[in-house]
Amino acid sequence: MVAITLNAQAAPSSHEKAQSRDAAKIKFRLDDIRPDGLRGPPDGSGSVAYEFCVPADEKVYKEVRKIDPSVAITHGSHGRVGCTESQSLCIGRTNQPHWREVLKALAALKYVTEIRECFFE
Repeated sequence: MVAITLNAQAAPSSHEKAQSRDAAKIKFRLDDIRPDGLRGPPDGSGSVAYEFCVPADEKVYKEVRKIDPSVAITHGSHGRVGCTESQSLCIGRTNQPHWREVLKALAALKYVTEIRECFFE
C-alpha cells in the first residue's frame, strides 16, 4: 500500500481576505512608485495623485484626515472616480511618509469603494 500525502493549502483567513479585498480597491499600479513616493526617472520624477469618494459628512472627513492629513476634500466635485451628490471627492498624493500604508488604510475604510489615480487635465 502506498501512502499519498497531499499538500493542502490552508484557506485564507478572514483577515487575509479583507486585506485582499481592500488591496483590490486600489485601481493603479503601486509597484512603479518608489519608496519615497515618487515615480519616474530621477531627473523628472513626481508624486502620484489619487482620488476616491467618501460620504459628505464631517465625521468621515475627520477619519480620512486622521489617516492622510494632506488629503484635499471637495464636496460637489465628481472627479474621474464619479462621486455622487451625497459624496465628496478626496485627492491625496504619494509624496508623504508611509504612503503605501496610507493608501492601504484608506482602502480599508468600508465606505471607500475604489481609489484611482488622479490626472489633472
